[in-house]
Amino acid sequence: MLNINEDNLTELKDEKLELKKDESKKMKTGYASVDKPWMKWHDEKYHDIEIPSGNFYDYFMKMTGEYPSDTILLDYMGKIGYTRDQIDLEITKQANMFLNLGVKHGDIVSFMMLNVPEVIFMFLALNKIGAITNLIKFDESPERINYMLNLTNTKYFFINDVPFIKENVKKVLNLTNKLEKVIEIPVIESLQPSLKKYQDGKFISYALYKEDNLTGDIDKEVITHSDDTTLIVYTGGSTGDAKGVELTNSNLIAMAHGLKYSNYGFDYGKNSMNILPPAIAYYLNATCGLMICGVKVIQIPSFEIADYPNLVDMYKPNIIFSGPILLKMLAASQVKDFSYLTNPASGGDKLLAEEEMMINEALHQKGAGSVQQGYGSSEETAVATCNPLERSIVGSIGIPMVNVTISMFEYQSDKEIPYGVDKEGEICITGPTVMKGYLNNPKATEFVLKHHSDGKIWAHTDDIGVMDSDGYIYHRGRFKRMLTRSGTKLWLTALEEEIQKLGLLEACCAVKLDDEVEREVPVVHVVLKDNASEEVIYQIDEYLRNNCPPNYLPKYYIIKEELPYTQVNKKLDFKTLEKENILDENEFIINGKIIKPRRKVKKI
Repeated sequence: MLNINEDNLTELKDEKLELKKDESKKMKTGYASVDKPWMKWHDEKYHDIEIPSGNFYDYFMKMTGEYPSDTILLDYMGKIGYTRDQIDLEITKQANMFLNLGVKHGDIVSFMMLNVPEVIFMFLALNKIGAITNLIKFDESPERINYMLNLTNTKYFFINDVPFIKENVKKVLNLTNKLEKVIEIPVIESLQPSLKKYQDGKFISYALYKEDNLTGDIDKEVITHSDDTTLIVYTGGSTGDAKGVELTNSNLIAMAHGLKYSNYGFDYGKNSMNILPPAIAYYLNATCGLMICGVKVIQIPSFEIADYPNLVDMYKPNIIFSGPILLKMLAASQVKDFSYLTNPASGGDKLLAEEEMMINEALHQKGAGSVQQGYGSSEETAVATCNPLERSIVGSIGIPMVNVTISMFEYQSDKEIPYGVDKEGEICITGPTVMKGYLNNPKATEFVLKHHSDGKIWAHTDDIGVMDSDGYIYHRGRFKRMLTRSGTKLWLTALEEEIQKLGLLEACCAVKLDDEVEREVPVVHVVLKDNASEEVIYQIDEYLRNNCPPNYLPKYYIIKEELPYTQVNKKLDFKTLEKENILDENEFIINGKIIKPRRKVKKI
């Protein structure tokens, strides 16, 4: 008889687990969480790659140390370049200044800055000493900024010396908070260090800050851990209810590890042009993450949308992390040669299949590679999926990173839906990139992070998707962008895709409108192509009436000169459109199903 004690019980459990692992490789269960069908598209030698422990700074230095010492990893506007050792020198200076300032392990320091080298140096410096970086978008309202500062007990706030940032921060100083110092860093500090020393209340020039704190050499070892929070970014809400996403050392290491070892083509020797602003988790992927892959990152602090194709033509990057609006600009531009553009990656906002095909056709004619759609949110360290470089499928958001597991579940439950049977479910994600939680917000955390019966914590995204038999995922919409019309659900993104199939519009965005009879109805904001007439609206309406379910038929079409996009990450701003009172005859002209604003807005 087998004598079972605690030790051999553990051995039996381990054997059962190993057997289950072996069986899962041989037999398909029909469930993605076990079969992981996407792994066949990743290099087999990286399938079981171990995620290093420790802090992100040490990981960054170790991984970039694999490249030749003269490799330029960071480039500011093509005017100054930094090797790994030069980056580390800047990090050490910043770390010493933070320590002299009084920043300690676990303290939170806030930033509202443009895409400049100091953001990266300071983030890595704070990580090195075990402190936390709090990134705030520069287009936030003073009240919302103040909420984020108070949430994090911020004493030190670093900003760039540009008027629109400084004016907002001045208003913040009139509110109740714990701010002690606001340090202004010139946007061109890396190119031409400022000698201007001044103090105006709590505002302090960067030159004075350096004089006061860049003294002596107190660089010292600080013990930090993998599960320590190192970064806070924000998501959700339009006022004080923003949620602070806590990302740990382990999250960021896993993100960079995934970028490096997944089959996405972010390879050593390539270069990337980064126009993304700090304060979004995606920024760390596009900067530190790519540098860890051995990709040179060219930073552009600010730009106008209309200038984007010329910027790409000027810097000739191999990789861009962009969104639909900017990719459309490239496709329609007069630039004839994009042959250097091997990885035009798209994220942040959904790219409709018809748009992707149109963009690919134009980019291929200019010599560029196909669009690589990706997907992720701040809660999963921004990137969870991407299309493989050599097998990008139109309409798909790609396959999970090599160290990430994704499957579809019934909404807000742990009942997994089989893959490969074209059955939709909520996109859920588990693995080392999933956030620690929302800062000081357990209720919101519990809604997103759920313990499933398999013992794992899964992030519920509130997005609807389907996975095919090869592990490719197709995004079908957001629960937030769903309406119920006469008892029937309608995904607004599905309506947009049907309309864009016709190729009659420059752009469109469907939003919901409250209705007394049908509860909720779709209305579509449209931008006509140049020289197109309103007749195309009737063509679209007729097509939907004859080819789609009745709930697809919009109640109104609102003709616009342009659609709104968010200032920071250039996403289509459907929330602003939802707030418009299109039935206000003082603001809009209503003619049957067609509505026009009384005041025209100038096109970009």
